Amino acid sequence: MSLRIISGERRGAKLRTPEGLDTRPLRDRVREALFSKIRPRLRNARVLDAFAGSGAVGLEALSNGAAHVIMVEPSKVAGAVLEENIRKLRYESRTTLLRGKSPDVLSSLAADSPPIDLMFLMPPYHSGLCGSVLTAPVLSSRLAPDALAVCEVHHEETFEAPGGWQVSDDRLYGITRLVFLERSSGEAEKS
Repeated sequence: MSLRIISGERRGAKLRTPEGLDTRPLRDRVREALFSKIRPRLRNARVLDAFAGSGAVGLEALSNGAAHVIMVEPSKVAGAVLEENIRKLRYESRTTLLRGKSPDVLSSLAADSPPIDLMFLMPPYHSGLCGSVLTAPVLSSRLAPDALAVCEVHHEETFEAPGGWQVSDDRLYGITRLVFLERSSGEAEKS
């Protein structure tokens, strides 16, 4: 599958994707709709791409003004492709690549690192991993009070906002459903 950066400073740059069915890159049309909605929140944001795959979503965020993206990828094959894409776009200084599974590997983030403003949670369909990351104790203290999370789930999947989060928008694109969540005010005050 051929992917490209759709907007921002690296618009049109082609990205490699891992072979096989282990990753499911977000289609250009869906990424375009996503970034049209969140672009105002990207300027100087710290972003977590918790299921990075090829890195298309995190790299799109960088192209659109994010300050830094933490990318998590457990697969050696996908991780190698991701590293290649980061180098190709010259974003090495603005990315942190964590090898391992979300949310487990997030404990390796420095406790004093700047807070995360935006999270992309696009795990395998029907895995339940969006909720696992959103409720991971290791993550709650590392989030900005007004953090936004975007969860990609299959349109047939049941998804409800876990405690500490509230749905602010829910959009359907074919079989892809994007659920936008904001921290509940009580949860944000605890951080």
